[in-house]
Amino acid sequence: MAETSSTVAGSPARRSLLAPARRWPTWLALGVVVLSVLDMGDARGQAMIVFLAALIYLGTAVLDRPGAVWVLFGASVVAVTLLKVLGLDLWPALVGGAVSIAVLGVVGGLLRRPRLAAAQVPAMLVFGGLSLLALSLSPQVGGYLVAAALLGHASLDVIVWRANKVVARSMAEFCMVLDFTLGAAIIVIVS
Repeated sequence: MAETSSTVAGSPARRSLLAPARRWPTWLALGVVVLSVLDMGDARGQAMIVFLAALIYLGTAVLDRPGAVWVLFGASVVAVTLLKVLGLDLWPALVGGAVSIAVLGVVGGLLRRPRLAAAQVPAMLVFGGLSLLALSLSPQVGGYLVAAALLGHASLDVIVWRANKVVARSMAEFCMVLDFTLGAAIIVIVS
């Protein structure tokens, strides 16, 4: 009796061969960490990653479309790259965007939605505030604060990943690995 393609595709051997491919968010995150560490002069520069992570989660919560998170991620990469190419200061645009999205969320009723979605407003305030504060501190202290913020956001990523709410699970996995690994790397580098 010949095996059908669905039987072969579902076989344990086939699933184990495909397992690394299903972890693409993890591999992508580790690649970003390597690039970030190789390009890192002052660890405070990584504050933008924490800020953008919180901003993308907030934007996705406001839209109430978890799948839109990758579009927002792509748009943020393009926007940051464009601002850098033009030689413009990124932070006023980031802060203005965060304030605008938070106001849209509050006015649109985000705080009355399920707790994990509503928590993105205070998460933006906390992680955004820590990011900005880190920039005003010495490189070592600011680096430790960025690392702490990354590790804190990684714990939010775990909660979001387990609940499978707010953002696509693939983004929560990507962000969890990125935040934790980069936070730990910063602690090692700054020490």
